[in-house]
Amino acid sequence: MDARNGREDQTSVDRHVLEDIAKAALARAGRATAGEEAAKEATTWEFRTRRPWTYVTPVGAARRAQGWKLHVSATPLSAPVVLARAVEVLARRRCSFKFAATLAELSGLVSREQDRGAVGKFITVYPADDRAATAIAEELHAATMGLPGPPILSDRAYKPGSLVHYRYGVFSAPSVLDNDGTYASRLTAPDGTPVTDKRNAWYSPPSWAPCPFESGKAPVRVAAPEAVLLADRFVVRQAVRHNAKGGVFLAEDRDTGGHVVVKQARPHVGARLTGRDERDALRHEWRMLGLFGPLGVTARRVAFFDKDDNLFLVQERLEGTVLTAWAGERRVEAPDPRRRETVLGLVGRLVDLVTTVHEQGYIVRDLTPNNVIVAGDGDCRLIDLETAAMPGTLVGRAHTPGYAPPEQEQAPAHGPCPGVEVDFYALGATVFYLVTACQPMLLADQGEQARSWDSQVRTLVDVAASGDPVATELVPMIVGLMVEDPALRWDLARVRAFLSGLATGPQAPPVAEGGHRLGTAEQDRLLHDGLAYTLRTMSTSASTSASSSASTSASSGGVAEPVASARLWAATGYGANADPCGVQYGAAGVLHLMASLAGPDAAPLPQELRGRLTTGLRDGANWMIHCLAGERRPSPGLYFGRAGMAWALYEAGTALDDHDVRAAGLDLALDLPVSWPNPDICHGLAGTGMALLHLWNATGDTRFRDRASACADELLKVAQRTPDTVLWAIPKDFDSALAGVVHYGFAHGVAGIGAYLLTVGAALGREDCLETAVAAGRTLVDAAGYHGGAAWWGEGPHGGAKMPHWCSGSSGIGTFLVRLHAATGDRRALEVARAAAMAVHGHRLRSGTAACHGLAGDGQFLLDLAEAAGEPVYRDQAEELAGVLWARATMRDGLLVVPDENALDVTFGWNTGLAGVLAFMLRLRHGGPRPWMADAAITAEKRADKGLATTGGRA
Repeated sequence: MDARNGREDQTSVDRHVLEDIAKAALARAGRATAGEEAAKEATTWEFRTRRPWTYVTPVGAARRAQGWKLHVSATPLSAPVVLARAVEVLARRRCSFKFAATLAELSGLVSREQDRGAVGKFITVYPADDRAATAIAEELHAATMGLPGPPILSDRAYKPGSLVHYRYGVFSAPSVLDNDGTYASRLTAPDGTPVTDKRNAWYSPPSWAPCPFESGKAPVRVAAPEAVLLADRFVVRQAVRHNAKGGVFLAEDRDTGGHVVVKQARPHVGARLTGRDERDALRHEWRMLGLFGPLGVTARRVAFFDKDDNLFLVQERLEGTVLTAWAGERRVEAPDPRRRETVLGLVGRLVDLVTTVHEQGYIVRDLTPNNVIVAGDGDCRLIDLETAAMPGTLVGRAHTPGYAPPEQEQAPAHGPCPGVEVDFYALGATVFYLVTACQPMLLADQGEQARSWDSQVRTLVDVAASGDPVATELVPMIVGLMVEDPALRWDLARVRAFLSGLATGPQAPPVAEGGHRLGTAEQDRLLHDGLAYTLRTMSTSASTSASSSASTSASSGGVAEPVASARLWAATGYGANADPCGVQYGAAGVLHLMASLAGPDAAPLPQELRGRLTTGLRDGANWMIHCLAGERRPSPGLYFGRAGMAWALYEAGTALDDHDVRAAGLDLALDLPVSWPNPDICHGLAGTGMALLHLWNATGDTRFRDRASACADELLKVAQRTPDTVLWAIPKDFDSALAGVVHYGFAHGVAGIGAYLLTVGAALGREDCLETAVAAGRTLVDAAGYHGGAAWWGEGPHGGAKMPHWCSGSSGIGTFLVRLHAATGDRRALEVARAAAMAVHGHRLRSGTAACHGLAGDGQFLLDLAEAAGEPVYRDQAEELAGVLWARATMRDGLLVVPDENALDVTFGWNTGLAGVLAFMLRLRHGGPRPWMADAAITAEKRADKGLATTGGRA
């Protein structure tokens, strides 16, 4: 059984239960209405299953693009009854509907991990009109009254306590590509304006859609209150987080004046076939606080109460830092001479806590750095003990990926609680993170040549501990605890003996400084295996029909179904709804990589692999040309839009020496707009200009030069200037998920736009562009914050998360600053770029793999800096990033490949998957320019010919 894919352990028997119930109810409704003749009408209903849904449509029913839809919630235990009763109502009304295809899918829909706006939606009903909607809602309410199901947050309940909810939304409107390069079903306002169908976690109908339901006449709360009083005692001031289960809040206890943590559990969320839900888990956590709080293992409990079927647990607020953040912060701080003592003390305290839990007959079952609070004095305690259980008792499966051993991940959805050995594994993984700040996420090998789990763990631990004397000392214990075979794992007595030896024995001799650097043989292995796997998984059945890559299919009855686009390479998650031709998630990024390896001057490759690359490139380019001819793509940007596709097709045609492919790219580029509301690189005008500038340099065709210059004019016009800053905003009224964004980063903000203006200014001798690029650099240099000498940036002037990556953080901003220094000699830009490199290198063990926000993009920046500064240390650091990619690689059919950004699968998009990783490995191994940058447009000859004046300070 694959533990990742829908948890098939309980569904083999249940797979067809819900569909069988629906069909039987349709037939029964027909017989009850008009005898056997009417019963035959059950055969006039069309059933189609496309996970996670089964769609049921009366043949010949009229289509409706949008309207008031109904949702009926249920738990896995009540679902058969809810469905049977609902179908009888819908059969009489001959109304289209869909329902969760299996009980396992429904379990996912009511789980705490589900998006808050979608939780609980078991059945979706598509009434023919508003009058039918109100009548059906009443009948469904009467039919399901008293049955259990969670509240649906995106909707309004038809009546208090009802399973029936309603919202205004899309029925059968086809999905189309939007301005962000994503397929979306859109509502149409009365004036014809397309409107995003937002699935918020609150009821938010369009203002122009009058509600036909009586309960819709009640006012809608549009703003959260500043404070909420619970149980006449606890004043909630701040939300720590929200999820489908409920909120976690910080509150003031009016009785004591102290601060507490309040946890909420909504009714029926997390419901299982056992009848238990998250409220039961909260009750259990209350009991665990009562047991372990007085023992100093966890927080003390304060109060427990219910309100409107919601349960609330109030506990002592523990002062300190979550271990996840504690370990991460210490990786970027100046060296601490007491680090070894601090780490060993903390590890010993963790062992004490786990020992105490075991002595009471329980196991923690979900020990992770997120569930440990470190106090200022170095003490620590456990939090979130809701999964603690006695070995052998029946429990639902619970674990955190990376911190659970294989036997726990692959356990049945409901079964006996495992033994203490799972806590041993989790302790090893938690100590590993404590000392390295590296998440122990690994994707298990597949195929006949799969390595052992122990081998994969050892590789990751050795790479992460390399160059760190404290981590190196702890390696034997970590790998001993994380052994795959539970019987061979170290127990706590052995751990204590090992720690005692470290505390009393001599300190281990120092290890060589620096992380694990990937050698050329391993670089070749990742590059060649990755290319071979990319070609092996390329779809040979992807339809070249323009319509197949376009919109969703909508049934004749108006049931909205998901996008079914043909793709050359499979995509998951958000990428499944992204443009299959784009750079970010689609074919353009992969084809660009292939083109860079297929030409006559490309890097050396095995001959057989080069031949397959050429064939794959030709097939892929033709597929893309066919797709582009059949569908409108509004986004002109580089990574999500047409600019990147044009660039990729031109490079493919050049590598193949194919005039038609090359011409298709050039024609597409000439059709790009030179004015667009979004100014950024990914979706907007800066990315468009970058592609046009590259194509002018490649072809000498002045039409591209002129259009690139026009893009620059528009960017200068919309720049928001002060004496000290220049910023660009995505307009608030632009039809985009990014509307209103003002960012510093490369993908959507100042760094990417500044990089384009710098390039076009240097290539075309435009002083106005250069001056604005210098102002952009000054804005970013002044906005930098420093931690241990490393430079970090928030998302924008408003603050936000500080990340080290290309998309929005240090490596993307450093990418621009390196080029600013090269073009202008600005020494301050170079100094800040070096500080950005400190952030990138120091964060490498915590980073994902991808180019957008991970190691591949960060490594490209380090190679930029090595070339610009002439300092090989940054190339060495890039090799260390490649070493982490090696440690995270997984085996697929005998090929070693790097998983995607989530470490859950192998996907191929440039910025999120394998293509960007391979491009980094190619440049690391064989050199060459940074992909998707128009650096080649700036040459010494052009600068001299145009008499380019130097801007900024020169050393």
